[in-house]
Amino acid sequence: METFGKKVKQWKHYLPIINLALLIGIAGLAIICVLLVYHPPENITKPEKYIEEPLLKKKPLVPLSVDNKAADYYELMLSNNPFSPNRTAWNPPETKTDSKLEESAAQASAQAAENQQKPKGTPKKITLRGIMILGDTRKALIENPDQTKNKNPFVFIEEGEEIAEYKVKNIEQDQVKLDWYGEEHIVVMRSNIKK
Repeated sequence: METFGKKVKQWKHYLPIINLALLIGIAGLAIICVLLVYHPPENITKPEKYIEEPLLKKKPLVPLSVDNKAADYYELMLSNNPFSPNRTAWNPPETKTDSKLEESAAQASAQAAENQQKPKGTPKKITLRGIMILGDTRKALIENPDQTKNKNPFVFIEEGEEIAEYKVKNIEQDQVKLDWYGEEHIVVMRSNIKK
C-alpha cells in the first residue's frame, strides 16, 4: 500500500506535462481538420477521367415527330415574347368565332334589357338604419322590405346585391345608392335631420 501511495505522489509532478501534451495534440488535430476542409488533397477533388464510348456503340436518339406548321404559325409568339425588353401588352388576334360571340352577347344583353322593363307603380320604401365600413368591406343595415322570404326585421346588404327589385350600386359613409330598373335612388342615413 505504501509503494502505491508513493507512486501516486510521484505522478502529481507529471500531470501538468501530460495535460499540456493532450492540449497540443487536440489543437493540432483541430488545425489538421480545418486544413482538410478548406484545402483538400488534390486526388480527392479531381474526378476520374471519363472515357467516352464511340458513337456507334450508343443507341441513337428517337427522332421527334416532324412539325408540319409553317413559320408564320409561330410569329404571334415571337412578336409577344414575354422576355423581350420591348414587349407590349398582349393583344390576341381576333377570330371569326370571337366576333360571333360578341354579337350574341350584345343580342342577349339587349333582350335582357327588354325583358327587364320597369314595372308599373312605385318601388318599395327602403329605410336605412346603419352603415358599416371596415377596410374594403361595406355593408348597410336596412329594415327588411320583404319579410316573406326572410323573417328578420333587419338585413345587411352589400354592394352588388339585389333586394326588393333594387340593386345596390354604392355604399358611402352616410348614404346608399340603389338602382331600380335604371333609375337611381339615394337613401340617406338621417333623412329627417336637416343640415
